[in-house]
Amino acid sequence: MTTASETKWVGRSIRRREDPRLLVGQGTYIADLTLPGTTYVELVRSTHAHARIRKIDITKAEKHPGVVAILTGQEIAAAMKPIIIPAIRPNLGGELQVPTVYPLAIDKVNYVGHPIVAIVAENKYIAEDAAQLVEIEYDPLPVLLDPEEALKPDSPKIYEEWESNIIWKGTLGNGDVEKAFSEADYILSERFYGHRTGAAPMETRGMVAAYDNFTGLTLHINSQRPHILRMALSKIMNLPHDKVRVIAPKDVGGAFGTKAAIYREEFIVSYLAMKLKRPVKWIENRMESLMSIGQERDQIHYLEIAVRKDGKILGIKDRMIADSGDGSNGVYMGFVMPWLSAAYLTNAYDIPNVHIDLTCVVTNKPCLSPSRAFGEFPARFAMDYALHLVARELKLDPREVFKINIIKEFPYVSATGITHDSGDYVGAFNKLLEALDYDKVKQEQKEARKNGRLIGVGFAMGAEMSGLGSQVFVPMENQPGYGSATVKIDTYGMIQVLEGDSPQGQGHETTIAQAVADELGVNIEDIYISYGDTFNTPFASGTLGNRGASYTVSAAVLACRKLKRKMTKIAAHLLGIESDSEDFIFSNREVVWKKDTTKKVKIEDIADVAILAPTKLPQGMEAGLEATAYFEADIASMLSIGVHGAVVEVDPSTGGFKILRYVVVDDCGVPINPMLVRGQVHGGAVMGIGNALYEKYSFDESGQPLATTLMEYHMPSAADVPHIEMVEFNVPTPYTPLGTKGKGEGIPAPVPATLASAITDAIDRPGFKLLNLPLTPESIWKALNEI
Repeated sequence: MTTASETKWVGRSIRRREDPRLLVGQGTYIADLTLPGTTYVELVRSTHAHARIRKIDITKAEKHPGVVAILTGQEIAAAMKPIIIPAIRPNLGGELQVPTVYPLAIDKVNYVGHPIVAIVAENKYIAEDAAQLVEIEYDPLPVLLDPEEALKPDSPKIYEEWESNIIWKGTLGNGDVEKAFSEADYILSERFYGHRTGAAPMETRGMVAAYDNFTGLTLHINSQRPHILRMALSKIMNLPHDKVRVIAPKDVGGAFGTKAAIYREEFIVSYLAMKLKRPVKWIENRMESLMSIGQERDQIHYLEIAVRKDGKILGIKDRMIADSGDGSNGVYMGFVMPWLSAAYLTNAYDIPNVHIDLTCVVTNKPCLSPSRAFGEFPARFAMDYALHLVARELKLDPREVFKINIIKEFPYVSATGITHDSGDYVGAFNKLLEALDYDKVKQEQKEARKNGRLIGVGFAMGAEMSGLGSQVFVPMENQPGYGSATVKIDTYGMIQVLEGDSPQGQGHETTIAQAVADELGVNIEDIYISYGDTFNTPFASGTLGNRGASYTVSAAVLACRKLKRKMTKIAAHLLGIESDSEDFIFSNREVVWKKDTTKKVKIEDIADVAILAPTKLPQGMEAGLEATAYFEADIASMLSIGVHGAVVEVDPSTGGFKILRYVVVDDCGVPINPMLVRGQVHGGAVMGIGNALYEKYSFDESGQPLATTLMEYHMPSAADVPHIEMVEFNVPTPYTPLGTKGKGEGIPAPVPATLASAITDAIDRPGFKLLNLPLTPESIWKALNEI
């Protein structure tokens, strides 16, 4: 017999329960939803990066057959508040300027793609045709694309009422940095640049809104955070909260953070549905998606590192400048990602003295929106590649420089205030060296060089967030960080779990069911998961920041444990015994008395009494079998470690290189489903390779985006990436009921420093440095020819 303390489902690589419906084409995505009488929206967007709108002429479009309505900025602005309200505005302290943003541009545009007019028509083809008939006259204004140029006092202002183009400015750090630098044997000082890249999920954003006077507004949308969006819609559109319902579809085709922000289109489509009393549908096309979301990173780091001659870091200074774009997306406003980048800059290293000046600047680019490795991608590149440069300057083996600086005792709070809960970072690093067979590779490197082959090995670390608690979330996003779940047992003994998050392909239906099955001693097929509907799920901040396995699963487990206390009381009552809850186990769909295992009650019999025959319950017990739990870890944040290593071969004549091996050592605490973890690690590493080598949101001098199709924004295919070798190195955290941590968020971040250090090691020439991303054959060739 399996006991309650024995793992039956957690730790097993069972196949995802979500996949069968997806494999036969029966997934339900937002584009599959069409309500009776649906109309379709097409947005007319700015063709200028910075311009005044002199005139909008909609006369021809209005006359186009099939057009239902046309919406301009003045009309929608009169109907609601500006869309950056305190409830979706970060609360990070520092110096903040808040732009006044309405869903449609009124008299000025700030980036190419800024929506100006919404066309509503009977079908999407008519809407697209009518959009071509809208005539807009502009007076172009000077375009700002370089954040350092935008900081100059004489630069034009993106928001003319502001005193500067700085949207947020502040400092992070602690310790005596000046003393650390005065005692250093060597100071590395370099400018690192991480380009604008990020995420491009296969399913773009989309939504369908419906409204009637009795039930109010219902917005179906593939959002990562339906509860937060519901709150924003209610406040901004002046609607009673009970008259706003947000429903995320059952399936979402990826998000990686892009569907976590609150954008203009949510308000445009909702307003039109209310105005027309007809369903309104908008599905973002690929060009719109690449033009305006998923653009992240874009940071400059003037990084200084003070070290002893043995490689120990005494302190760091960083003057960090981030390009926030136009700073108009709710929740993040283009500066939360760089702020977190600064907060996590010290990564997995014990650095007691830190001072970071962070300046976030608005430009004529789209607002930064979240992307996997939230803010950390450029910071990890700067910090970890800098450690390799330090090792080269001091003529030390980089592994020794890493080892002397890695955090060794837990919990650990960094100088920027980030809590590392638990783990074995040195052990994970050693595991990577073992997996790479580091010494052997270095020997092979010498042999290969004799034959004219340039082989190098590099590595980097990533202490990635694995769920942030309210201590971090409330100031960062003005939202709670707890996980929430409701567990209900029906009259047939089937178990329903309701979660307030909205997954985007991570496998919540599988992993939550595995954890609940173990708790209640049932089969995984006895459990079904509901999510995404704000009318019947508990409030939650959404699916982001690796919260699933750490916070949401823990909430589900705690809800089960609440239920179990009640169920054991009912079981004891039905068995006619007096016993504590600890005297029962849950196994094989039964509640069994440990002292006499012949005494047991089926779960469905307990449910039958609790729901249909409450007169048989113990005296004073209320009917029903459901419980809701909110999990908050007893620590500010939990982090997991990932260590990446690569072996590359470089062709110095072209700058081209080949990844010969790519290894990831990964810690996610207790893996609920190791196969899903491996999938997350593989996908994250591939995304990091794409971001580091191929993908780039670039603009010409007038601010026109140059990557508006997947031909120009080159995401890697299977042919572009190596086999990813993964090594599990799991250290359970003591801060969750099952020892689990989230997995998936920060995996891409160690990739650029891993590859840059491997390439530098292969070239092995004094003065050769790769300080700018992406890492292309051209950039490598140029760096080679500049020394």
